[in-house]
Amino acid sequence: MAQRIALLLAIAALLLYLIMAAQFESLRQPLIIILSLPFGWAGSLALLTLTGHSLNLMSGIGIIIVSGIVVNDSILKVDAANRLRKEYKREAAILQAGLIRFRPIVLTTLTTILAVLPIAFMEGLGRIIQLPLSIAIIGGISMGTLASLFVIPLLYVGLGE
Repeated sequence: MAQRIALLLAIAALLLYLIMAAQFESLRQPLIIILSLPFGWAGSLALLTLTGHSLNLMSGIGIIIVSGIVVNDSILKVDAANRLRKEYKREAAILQAGLIRFRPIVLTTLTTILAVLPIAFMEGLGRIIQLPLSIAIIGGISMGTLASLFVIPLLYVGLGE
């Protein structure tokens, strides 16, 4: 199961990269965005391990959900920086984009975590099945948000065009 999930994530990341390369008309900027994915995946796997849960179908679905949210946050930040490049240099543009996009990124993270948190307090069979999903989402989105806020700006400056 873990190998299939890893293969699906790799294929999804490759397709996402190709779509973004066409959309951004660049090869570097989609790479910057895609590099936020491993942070989200690592956060999911770390919290699953810390809580004693394994990688299963539900936690795999959680990791896929995390991938979408982390990529979306990174796209918003890079796109905002690109728009600000008309007025600012690269470093100033990514800093300004960080200020502009900080609240939306953090609010997305908080609402997602708060949405899946009740699963941890449920009773019955539903909790057993859905708990790995919520744990994967909470761990992944927490780590992915940190990557979007701090790693993406570094990569944007270091790998930017």
